[in-house]
Amino acid sequence: MTRNNLLVLSFVASVCLLSGFKQQQGEKSSRFKGSYVSAYEVRFTFTGYTTLYGGPPDCPVRPNGKVVLSGLLSGAENVDSYDDIDYSGVLQLEINVDICSAMRMSNGEDRFCVMTVTGSGKVKTELALYYNGPGQDSSRGGYIKINYDPKFGPFTKSVTGDCDAEQTQEEQAMVPNKTIASIFNGLELPMLTTRTLRVGRYVQTGDSGKLEIEVLRKVS
Repeated sequence: MTRNNLLVLSFVASVCLLSGFKQQQGEKSSRFKGSYVSAYEVRFTFTGYTTLYGGPPDCPVRPNGKVVLSGLLSGAENVDSYDDIDYSGVLQLEINVDICSAMRMSNGEDRFCVMTVTGSGKVKTELALYYNGPGQDSSRGGYIKINYDPKFGPFTKSVTGDCDAEQTQEEQAMVPNKTIASIFNGLELPMLTTRTLRVGRYVQTGDSGKLEIEVLRKVS
């Protein structure tokens, strides 16, 4: 083999090795983009009542019921500027809140009734901070959802009150994933306007109560 042929083969091998290295580096960069995870200790607290029908003063619900969701949320924050930042964790959910409802009486009339929902257990929690991009309709906000799975351990629950037995039993079967008493399942959080979670207290007041979000500390 001539010296020129050896040089050509050496050049081709170098190109192949370099190409393979760049491809490998590109795959590595893509795979690890946004992989740095930050963790925060958080507490979501709702104080008030919930309603399927009506409300005070006609419906004698407690105005100071409470639902608390607390624990650690973690997520990758170094994503593209227009991507959602998603946090997740298994948090403790504590429920002690009233639901205003109504029931049909034997005379055909409806009357207000109250169901008191209590519950305690761990739920998978997902929180998304979104940004819908620049422009006239640009906005930031948050969205939270929860889901209980038996693998997280038992979830104790009870529904009592003066509504009819059928309604009470149906409500208890929906705790915690489908009942409105869980508060935080499928809830928009417009007060979370920062790009990432930041230590602080965020409050929103509505007709039926007050929602308070506390980012207590950044763990990592």
